[in-house]
Amino acid sequence: MRNIFRIVCALVILGTLVLHAQQNPSVKSYPDVDSSKSLDRIAIATVGEGINSKISKFSGRAPYYLLFDGNGVFIKSIKNPAQSQGHRASSGVVNLLTKESVKIVIAGEFGDKMENQLKANKIEYYEHEGIAKDVIQTFVKSKRSKNAQK
Repeated sequence: MRNIFRIVCALVILGTLVLHAQQNPSVKSYPDVDSSKSLDRIAIATVGEGINSKISKFSGRAPYYLLFDGNGVFIKSIKNPAQSQGHRASSGVVNLLTKESVKIVIAGEFGDKMENQLKANKIEYYEHEGIAKDVIQTFVKSKRSKNAQK
């Protein structure tokens, strides 16, 4: 009798949770963009948080990093937590990039410390100037054509 009671209670609780999730959109689970972390991600250091922002000259102290998937589709913007660090900004940025599964980073310039840490974490880096949206499109096309030639 106790087992039947436990099963009934479990079903009532489960039914309540399902009903609540259907009625409350904020509780619904949508596919999270971060579930694609296994894909190669590209980060661009920028001065603003939108895709029309200029690429930041300084990689370690860039105000934002824009994340794109390997096809150049914008995923999200991240405020650089290391921007205001007096020193060791490169460590903070590389930790952020690693956490976000970034394989390629683009900025105006990279310092020696940043380059060494990126190499140690097997993150490719490229120096570019311009608008993030334009650079990512050009970069992805260039990568595709190089891969097609292999």
